[in-house]
Amino acid sequence: MFMKKLYFLGVCLFLIAACSKDAVTVIDDNPDDGISLKACFEVSALTLNVGEILQITNCSEGATASLFDFGNGEISEDDDPSLSYEEGGTYTITLTVTNADQETKTITKSVTVFVVEALYLFPEIPEGYTGFPLETGINSDTGNIYSIEVYQDNIGPGGSKFYYREFNEDFVYASNYIADKPYNSGSAFVNFYPDGDMNFVFSRTLGGLFGSQEVTYNLVWTFLNTVNSASKHSYGYLSKGTDYLYFGAQEDAGIFKTAIETRNSGGDAYATVLNSFGDADSMMGDMIEVDDGYVAYGAVFTKNVSLPYISDYKPLLVFLDADLNVTSHVIYEDSALTSKISSFNDINGSYHLVQLSNGNFVMYSNGELIVVDASGNKLNSAFFEDTSNNQALVSLGDSFVISTDEFLRKFTAGGSQMNQLKYNGNHLPELVIKDNTLFFIAGYDLESDIKIFYGACDFDLTLIDLRP
Repeated sequence: MFMKKLYFLGVCLFLIAACSKDAVTVIDDNPDDGISLKACFEVSALTLNVGEILQITNCSEGATASLFDFGNGEISEDDDPSLSYEEGGTYTITLTVTNADQETKTITKSVTVFVVEALYLFPEIPEGYTGFPLETGINSDTGNIYSIEVYQDNIGPGGSKFYYREFNEDFVYASNYIADKPYNSGSAFVNFYPDGDMNFVFSRTLGGLFGSQEVTYNLVWTFLNTVNSASKHSYGYLSKGTDYLYFGAQEDAGIFKTAIETRNSGGDAYATVLNSFGDADSMMGDMIEVDDGYVAYGAVFTKNVSLPYISDYKPLLVFLDADLNVTSHVIYEDSALTSKISSFNDINGSYHLVQLSNGNFVMYSNGELIVVDASGNKLNSAFFEDTSNNQALVSLGDSFVISTDEFLRKFTAGGSQMNQLKYNGNHLPELVIKDNTLFFIAGYDLESDIKIFYGACDFDLTLIDLRP
């Protein structure tokens, strides 16, 4: 079994259906005569998922000190503490209050915590194989969710191969082989051309190699062509009329520059715009269309011929007009990543840029979150240590959600965290919105392997049961 100890407890599955989010007040029903002291607390829920935040409100009377014991080995002297449980089970919360005369009263209440994996789907991945999700989206022709994944044989001669999977509404999928994986790859995308052709693009890196691999198939999965590049790296594309804008980086006279390549509806490139920023190399990891043109998110860095292959890494935000002319840019000098990015493998993962309903932009890559105003002035930032470069960001209009190692986190438009869910994944390239639901295809670390699971939640990060 490779299912990460799923804990399919029968009682857990039965009780999930009865989960209540109503606040419950617990008070001392038997106060001692002559003691003007009452122990009282309110919990935001009696049942919750692993990693879900439980808010406790202290409503005691006559107390000068309070001590909460959460039943998991942790205590707090805060009046209104909040916490999340890391393991499933039933926990007894104990509140002890003390007054000025050192008299005490105690009250308890139990909460039930459910294991989130019980709501996921786990595809069959043979033991010894690694399954890694590179991209998830919605097929523009069929309306179905799709995933681009790489599978690696860690114990035999099978090698590493890319696959395209498309899912019906019950998450039953059809799978198609795309290509062998010759180099490291942490991201991918597919462009569905109007004639039915599908252009797959994969990152292709080594420590000192920054390139792309492209493979094209027709509608019936007949192989058409493949192109490998050691001097061009594409992260994604946007539609522009009947054309497409492929963005990323391209080497020019020994320096990597931001690149926007225009291709026609048949996939033929006929124009490329290159720009330099900073003192040396630069790239675009994501680009979005805005009212007066485009905005792109990437980085500036210095490419070296020996370790570290990348140094002086700093995030970059670029503003362009409708004709792809640069109107302004911002380099964020105080990045947490400057001392952590040392290889082209570090920047072959997911880069995300969104604009919120209030005009703010949110940038996210390599565990670093940056929120800026409409002009690029930094409002907030955070760095999530030990988070892989394969993570998600999605806009909910006036808020947004990101993935970090094991957690989904929801933020306000200003970048303040308002909710989180310990969903137990480690690699999550995209959160896909469909039918007012966030769907995700994630990888989780299991000893030396990575396995895949399928999940879903609502916009408040409450998990949705995907099981048939």
